[in-house]
Amino acid sequence: MFFNFSFWRYVTNPSKLAMEHQSSAMRGFNLRIVFLFLSGILLFALRDIWGMTTESLSPMLAIATDGEYTIARFVSLLGSILWACLYIAFHLFFVSYILGLLTSIPVRRIVPLQLLVTGVLLIEKALIFLVFVVKGEATNVSFLSFGPLSATFSDTWFLIMFLNQLTLVSALIVSLQFSFIRSYTKTMNWKSLLAVLIGVQIAFALLTAAMGYIPFERIFNYVVQGGAS
Repeated sequence: MFFNFSFWRYVTNPSKLAMEHQSSAMRGFNLRIVFLFLSGILLFALRDIWGMTTESLSPMLAIATDGEYTIARFVSLLGSILWACLYIAFHLFFVSYILGLLTSIPVRRIVPLQLLVTGVLLIEKALIFLVFVVKGEATNVSFLSFGPLSATFSDTWFLIMFLNQLTLVSALIVSLQFSFIRSYTKTMNWKSLLAVLIGVQIAFALLTAAMGYIPFERIFNYVVQGGAS
């Protein structure tokens, strides 16, 4: 038997995906992966073209020639496209591998679940981008997270970035993963499963916050300006 993979059908009922995935072969999934990558690349490219996450290029308007600034913008656009591919591949394949190790479910069985998760993450980014475009300004924190709230009582950038990764979508992701995995395997204790999934989200949030301390701007300037100080 066969069944067709549908994002909108299974994102609201991941347990049904788990049950059908065990008893039937799936069709149309590879096309969904291609569409996911193309959508992510388009979204990240539009964000870069609009100027989101390109603040470090602003000083170049005063000190660089038009040609150098144009090259820098093209490099930034290329970087955003590469980052989109890495971002999607990470959530689609690497997280599937991690969940496979933690739950003993074959990785290839978890990839459809992570396609749902990655799609939800891209929808979140698209929604935030849309709001920024409408308002004509952008911030480093998401209004769907605890980041803005933490910024009102703390000046610790690491804490703000950590809580900025814990959003309403994070809770939705845990819910999707929990529903799918619990339907797929009946042997794992649901409390242990929930703790593992929440722990994975916290670990990724800590990792993302730590990346904020990597001097990407200095590295970028070093590459673009040929190592000149």
